[in-house]
Amino acid sequence: MFTNTQSELLPIVIEGHTFKPNGEGLWSLTEINKALPDLTKPPAQWRGRDRDYFERCANLHTVHGDSGGTYATERATIAYAMACSLDFYVMVVDAFVAMRNRAVREVRLKDALLDANMPKASTLDLKARGAGLTWTEACRVAGIQQPRLALEALVSVGVFVYPVDNFGTREGSPRPPKSSFEAGAFVKVSSDFGNREGWRVKPSGLDWLRSKTEKINLRVAEVKAGKDKARRDTKVRLKENLKASLPDY
Repeated sequence: MFTNTQSELLPIVIEGHTFKPNGEGLWSLTEINKALPDLTKPPAQWRGRDRDYFERCANLHTVHGDSGGTYATERATIAYAMACSLDFYVMVVDAFVAMRNRAVREVRLKDALLDANMPKASTLDLKARGAGLTWTEACRVAGIQQPRLALEALVSVGVFVYPVDNFGTREGSPRPPKSSFEAGAFVKVSSDFGNREGWRVKPSGLDWLRSKTEKINLRVAEVKAGKDKARRDTKVRLKENLKASLPDY
């Protein structure tokens, strides 16, 4: 009937007394009353809309006999403690107020960030639908790290290619394959005016880029790690060569 397990439930502390759930995830209201007789009322004397509600929802359970008593779920136990202890009641209210205010602050912060970024996003979206985005702009929108290394990463896995001249020599910057231009995901433009790649990204190309962000960033990290290792190896070789060239004394 109850989905929570004992290991998932935290103790409930009332007036410095700690009460834990049993193996069924229920607290003994009878035990609470016995531990705090001057503070609490017997469970049978706890009356009102809250008690009626929890009984209807099967949050209260009465066991008869020598080891009997009234047992309650976590939410019903907290309601019982609030009905018995003013200090516990105030603590619960203060906790709710703090949680609510924190949530409101977080929402306001997110809204402020959204408002700050939406004009930029709208402008870039309009630009993508018009002349298209430069590779750097598209990477920024898609969350691609280090655009230049991203180009190299796409070339290394055969997704992008280098244009070649009639003799098979590379020329210019990497670019998407011919089929992606024909599909309208990318468009060729002049390499002047800060667009050194000679092509731009259109909306469908941006959608493709977004879908590959995680893989591209992972490949970028691998490419960067390889470059860093190569630089370290070169430094080590230079030091070794320098040391070997020095005369022994």
